[in-house]
Amino acid sequence: MRVDRGKTVISFNVLDDHSPIQRVEFSQDGQRWRGVFPVDGIADSRDEHYELVVDGELGDRGLTLRASDSMNNLATTHVDAPRR
Repeated sequence: MRVDRGKTVISFNVLDDHSPIQRVEFSQDGQRWRGVFPVDGIADSRDEHYELVVDGELGDRGLTLRASDSMNNLATTHVDAPRR
């Protein structure tokens, strides 16, 4: 994660051993879920790279990422705000 020109950039990979990634979303401070697209533009493989750009710095609560595959399996993780 890095802050660049007033935006926070979070780079991450999503890997599934058995089926293609179907969707990745994020939520900030418990707000609505918003879609994230992989760097190559389409989620269609078992290994995808993402770069999420968020306006400003992450708040104290950070953000939550969730990913689902073509079999509707779901995984979530939390991204903490950088320590100051």
